[in-house]
Amino acid sequence: MSDKEKYGATDESPIIEPPTDPVKEGEDEDAMALHEVYEKLGLGWAQYISWTASFLIAYSDYAELTLIALIIPYIRCEWDLSSTFEATITISIFVVYAMSAMLCGKLADIFGRRTVMLVTTLLLIIAAGGAALASNQWLFLFWRTITGICVGANFSTIVVYSTEFCPNSYRTYGPVISIMGSYFSMFSVNLFGYFVLNAIGWRWLIIIITLPVIPAFVLLLVFPESPRYLVVSNQQERANSAIKTMARLNGVELPAKFSVYCHQEAGELGSYGVLWKTKEYRIPAIALAAMYFFNILLETGVLVFLPLAFISSFCGGEAPKRDRCATLSQQDLLMLTVSAIGSLVGCVAAFFIASKVGRLRPLRVGSGVQIAIMALLFVCFGEFYLFGVATLIKIINAIVVMIIWIIIPESFPTIVRSTATGAINSSGKCGAVVGTTAVVLLFYVSPLLVAGSFVVAAISTFGFSFLLSRETRDSILSDT
Repeated sequence: MSDKEKYGATDESPIIEPPTDPVKEGEDEDAMALHEVYEKLGLGWAQYISWTASFLIAYSDYAELTLIALIIPYIRCEWDLSSTFEATITISIFVVYAMSAMLCGKLADIFGRRTVMLVTTLLLIIAAGGAALASNQWLFLFWRTITGICVGANFSTIVVYSTEFCPNSYRTYGPVISIMGSYFSMFSVNLFGYFVLNAIGWRWLIIIITLPVIPAFVLLLVFPESPRYLVVSNQQERANSAIKTMARLNGVELPAKFSVYCHQEAGELGSYGVLWKTKEYRIPAIALAAMYFFNILLETGVLVFLPLAFISSFCGGEAPKRDRCATLSQQDLLMLTVSAIGSLVGCVAAFFIASKVGRLRPLRVGSGVQIAIMALLFVCFGEFYLFGVATLIKIINAIVVMIIWIIIPESFPTIVRSTATGAINSSGKCGAVVGTTAVVLLFYVSPLLVAGSFVVAAISTFGFSFLLSRETRDSILSDT
């Protein structure tokens, strides 16, 4: 069986150049294939450090996204916001997030993952401080916009960065730990909100949830660039240096002189052309982008829907009355916090399911179950019923989102992995814009319209899952 047949490539797959052995005759230097080096390095502190940075950055990024659903009732009252300006503040971070994810994904393939994240994590710290100190709604909107640019760049890039430090047998941990960080932030932001929001105010809440990005920035300063990226971008000396750092951290001895090589995809770094012209990459990119769009529509829609539902004490299809200065009670905050645990449960479940069963079957089953659960929002039997349904939604949604993120880095080569990830992440945040806007504008017209939009999104996710036909669990990363 040829290598092309073994790994499921097709006649339309891009040409794989044979590995070039950089060792010339007579030189005392060992040449090693990159994937063999990774397996030799194994699991150790190199991975633990990259995963820690990944967790902290994903935590801070998603905490910033979760935050607005909690504090919007408070700033609406403090600055007497119109419904239009309230919607603008709510969706602004998602709009710029979508644009930033698309652009910075490409930049991370051109200039490096670590380079992009060093800039954006530092800027995120500054922007969070600016939002916490904002004296009016316009300054707050400005700093939240800057925050959106940073989180859009960071999240997809850190998933790729942490995954590329893993040997093939452990690569699932990269996206899993990143998504765990994001879902843990949803839980902890609600928990901090329970203790902090009504006690010392929303400004302190912004500061508290941004603190984890500071140690993440320090880790990025001292940790090297992804060796996979350095090899395919022909930065051989830096790649060797990064691998030596990994070997030292993992306690593994390598030859005194060595160089690494890999099978390099023919194409330009960060090229959308490689993604679009190659069917092997184009179809998964479209399917994953569409599925992520509808799932993040659901995730953010429910995130904004729940506080509004609890504040207004809505039940059934009647239009709730809008109270400009209504805020969440301690019981409401507690229920939001507990329901957020559902996302963590779903994330852990997805990791074990994907490892044991594979990716495609759980993805389709989870998408189908989502349809039924979303339909439960058409009826209501009180706050505790709504709390239970929301928890179920978060469990299943987290399973689907987690599996999507496991599939993404397995489906694209290093030269365009960050570009593809950024584009898919961007589509998700477009879904966040649609979901958030739909809830903010439709909730006070009829909650049933919101529930209907959720069901349509769940059905769409299920349909697009059938565009994916290739199981990626047993494949190796495309360029190795």
